[in-house]
Amino acid sequence: MGEVSTTLPERGVAELPAPLVLRHPDFAWSRPGLSVAAQGTAGVREGPSLQAVLRAIAEGPALPGVPGPWFGAAAFHHLQGADWAGFSPLSFRLPEIVSWTADGRHFVASFGDRNPLIEHAALPVAGAVRIVPQPGERERWVRLVERALREIRKGRLDKVVLARAVEVESGEPFDPQALRASLEQRYPECRVFLLRSGGAAFIGATPELLCKVDGDRVQTEALAGSAAPGQEARLLASQKDLREHAEVVEHIVSRLRPLSRTVAAPPEPRILALSNVLHLRTPIEARLAPGRGAADVAAALHPTPAVCGAPQAAALRFLAEHEGLDRGLYAGVVGWAGPSGAELAVALRCAVVRGRKARLFVGAGIVEGSEPAAEWDETELKAHALLGALGARP
Repeated sequence: MGEVSTTLPERGVAELPAPLVLRHPDFAWSRPGLSVAAQGTAGVREGPSLQAVLRAIAEGPALPGVPGPWFGAAAFHHLQGADWAGFSPLSFRLPEIVSWTADGRHFVASFGDRNPLIEHAALPVAGAVRIVPQPGERERWVRLVERALREIRKGRLDKVVLARAVEVESGEPFDPQALRASLEQRYPECRVFLLRSGGAAFIGATPELLCKVDGDRVQTEALAGSAAPGQEARLLASQKDLREHAEVVEHIVSRLRPLSRTVAAPPEPRILALSNVLHLRTPIEARLAPGRGAADVAAALHPTPAVCGAPQAAALRFLAEHEGLDRGLYAGVVGWAGPSGAELAVALRCAVVRGRKARLFVGAGIVEGSEPAAEWDETELKAHALLGALGARP
């Protein structure tokens, strides 16, 4: 893929007395302390790899205080199915306008010559939503997990993360803005994202940070091992989950060491308690070596064993041959980047929404000791995050 880039001069940054709500944002991002919406396209960065695109962005002029201002995503693998029509497998865009709220203060920056329209309220989520039955899906999942376990027992894999899709249909078109607002309300501790392209929206509430880079400071995390709410003690005592989690920690630390002066991680995981699921979480911090930046970190960490498996090459080969799912942007990278750093998340707990249809993606890590029925239940638990926001009964 050849690179295309257009950067228009910044037209100004202003502080506002109240939030500016964009009518149809092409990108939105929120987490505790920060909410961002961007609309229009003043420039595009596309290239042969995520590392190349982020390096090109890092070479641009610094814009202190402005999130990004380049927003976009990179796919887990090439986009093939009709669900992903209109989306690019790797694209970051400079918006015409970006509005953000940080720690209670409201700002806007403009980069293009046209001001997108704004409004001050979202439409309600469409009603009459149902889950579309997929006959034989559970049996197919069981066979897939059993196949993965055979490969693990033969020593060809240590872990592989399998995913499946859930189809949802509504009597009226879904409103991505309303869905985004619902996710922000339900999961304030997550990073909620929205990315529009080709008449569709990719939206989710991910608990997993790939990396946050500010100058030479890096924050990332290992997130692996899951349980239902109220099962904290069981999760902290589960040898299967602890082993799976430790492998992710080891992978991330080993990838960061060649890039960093220091890497630090606590010896034991903590519990990350979301409203519908518990995870084992280990925060990891690093100080980059001179000459290293967000592009190097993202390239080293993506994809993590939490969405792919280990050894990575063997896990990717297994997924390509047996998973039978066009993941697209699911389990890829989504977020924003600029000359001084980046904030990138792993695209999880997400769906691609087009008109009256939505396709949700959920997955589970398979290691020695995994049981197909329990892993199915884990994906059902994770699906609740989107099903409830969409108005579908699990």
